[in-house]
Amino acid sequence: MGMIFDGLNKYQGGYTVTDKREFTAEEIAMVREAEIVVSNYGLSVCFMMKAGGAFYIPLSRDSSGEAGDRVDLSTAEILLLSKEGADDIKRIRI
Repeated sequence: MGMIFDGLNKYQGGYTVTDKREFTAEEIAMVREAEIVVSNYGLSVCFMMKAGGAFYIPLSRDSSGEAGDRVDLSTAEILLLSKEGADDIKRIRI
């Protein structure tokens, strides 16, 4: 019989920020409006695109703001969060 932990899934803590960047001028130019909305993941940023349609990316837990607030993409950051054994996720920090 091996160690008690042999063969068990190892659970890491939460996600950690592994990369961050600002929005590019090209990305900002594509967005008609960005607004904080309530979503299945808590608060998210809804990016309403000039070409039509919308994208939703959840807010980071350390962001301020509430549903209905507009997001200034020139000061917001895109975060990439990683955790062992899980897919990377994106969050918006304002």
